[in-house]
Amino acid sequence: MEDTIFTKIIKRELPAEIIYEDDTTIVILDRCPNIEGQMLVITKKQVPYLFDLDEETYRHVMAISKKMARALDQTFETRRTCAVVEGFDVPHVHVRLYPTHQGQFSLKPGPMATDDELRAVGEKIRAHIS
Repeated sequence: MEDTIFTKIIKRELPAEIIYEDDTTIVILDRCPNIEGQMLVITKKQVPYLFDLDEETYRHVMAISKKMARALDQTFETRRTCAVVEGFDVPHVHVRLYPTHQGQFSLKPGPMATDDELRAVGEKIRAHIS
């Protein structure tokens, strides 16, 4: 299987603003966010479909998604953080988290953020991860 953009980020072949990382997942800020703080919870195993993950990895991805959503809620005082499981554009399991205030958001990519913008947002969010 050919490496995805996420595999290249995991291998540190491409840059990303990493919010959290463990043996199973990596969490990065979306490079083209529609909402400040929009992030991706990505499995380190390159599996294209969420429901093909083994049970342990599946549960871990959901637990980390919940942990990150709570950090986003605190950081941005959201109404709630919405989650979308994707995998068509990049065939590598990832949960995209959207910290929302009004209950509406777009799934289309937003404008590309600079490294400095991502770093500033990352610092705010990491301060709320427990």
